[in-house]
Amino acid sequence: MNGEVLAGRYRLLTLLGRGGAGEVWQAEDVVLDRQVAVKLLRSLDGDPMDAVARFQAEAQAAARLMHPNVVATYDVGAADDRVFLVMELVSGPDLAQLMRTAGLPSAKLVADIAVQGARALDAAHAAGIVHRDVKPGNLLLAPDGTLKMTDFGIAKRAGGETTALGVLLGTASYVSPEQVTGGAATSASDWYSLGCVLYELLAGTPPFTGATVETVMRQHLESQPAPIIRNDVTPALAALVMQLLAKNPADRPASATEVTAILSSTAHDNTQAIALPPISNATQVLHLPPREEEPAELDRPRRSLPFAKVLVAAAVVLAAVVGVTLLKEGVKGDPSAQAGGTPSAPAAKVTASTKPKPTATPTPTPKPSKTPSKTLTKKPTKKPDQYPHVVAQLRQLADKVRASGQNQQQWPGQTQPKSKAPGLAARDLDQAAEQLSRGEVDAARDNYEDAKKRLVEAQREHRWQPTAEIYIGFAQLDRSMPQGDSGDGDGDGDE
Repeated sequence: MNGEVLAGRYRLLTLLGRGGAGEVWQAEDVVLDRQVAVKLLRSLDGDPMDAVARFQAEAQAAARLMHPNVVATYDVGAADDRVFLVMELVSGPDLAQLMRTAGLPSAKLVADIAVQGARALDAAHAAGIVHRDVKPGNLLLAPDGTLKMTDFGIAKRAGGETTALGVLLGTASYVSPEQVTGGAATSASDWYSLGCVLYELLAGTPPFTGATVETVMRQHLESQPAPIIRNDVTPALAALVMQLLAKNPADRPASATEVTAILSSTAHDNTQAIALPPISNATQVLHLPPREEEPAELDRPRRSLPFAKVLVAAAVVLAAVVGVTLLKEGVKGDPSAQAGGTPSAPAAKVTASTKPKPTATPTPTPKPSKTPSKTLTKKPTKKPDQYPHVVAQLRQLADKVRASGQNQQQWPGQTQPKSKAPGLAARDLDQAAEQLSRGEVDAARDNYEDAKKRLVEAQREHRWQPTAEIYIGFAQLDRSMPQGDSGDGDGDGDE
């Protein structure tokens, strides 16, 4: 098919991708001498008139949208038993490809995507069009950072027919609750789908996942998504995503202006805690926050000079200072004592005639001070077995993480081998538990943070997926894990 010319005008060059019943090709418009994208229906299975009508509807819907954040539509036609749609060529990946190849985008980029996606929806809704299939694969990111919404193949005019119960257009992971129950797809449905996309960009998976479509649908109706926990996600961005995912369509933002206002709001800046939602039996999503400053290697050596050793060194210096001070205070005003000696009898009055020569004065032998100096002893940071509950939490979490690695399955589109991160992270958690049971708070904290870092990287690479129990375990330990001597406190309020 490479090199084929459609309708005597569009020469197919490179296959860009396949999806559903269509293929997308990079092509050359030989009449206008420009590069375009051609969406080509593979074959007219079933009623050819339905396939042609579908493409014509997509062309008409997209052609009405002239906006920088919407892929422009140039032409629609038929060649033999195939129909094709000619569109603007965007030389950048869609968001699904971006996550597979480059990992999760920064929170700053996600916020920008949110604003641009909202503008695209504003344009569609102003034209009376509901997209009904907003998902990562239908959002393209140009090299200059411009977001382009595409694929209006299932778009309908606002106020159109109601989707029949049990027959859902769109992708299950991004479909709105009202569509699940057979209600009409409205502009609010598109805003919900955009929220699902933003959630996935931040967390690594859609807000709801499950083994079957029915499981996912039930979660859209009944479950709340797990909170987004990432240290670069602002409270305002997290609040926007959660508002877009509101079950009630009336509670969702409904314009780019509202989206921008939420992102600019400081009302959420004082948020201190994250309330954990009810957890169902279905797999939830977790994105653990990495440390702000991570070392280059995980297997780094532990601190060579623990705080206890520093304390002993400081005690020695302090003892010397105290000793000198006591000596000075005990013989204050006595010149000979100030020179280093302690007189055994009261000193006689010194006159000019009795003043001895410096060379004839023997150096007194120092005597121990009557007030001995205080010797500071080494004191451990924490006593062993001071955190039995935290130790138990660490061991339980290690077992859950280890099991998640043993039970993991290849994700759709995953080409990399299964991740070793769960096993290594479980080992780190076991070591942290053992160290904390001995009172080695700093070493335990290091291993705990290493475990989180391994899992964060594995999730960003789409090589590991956490469960709700793992999410809850880390959320609890983040509050109860002692900080150690290098932190702001010891985690339990003790002095």
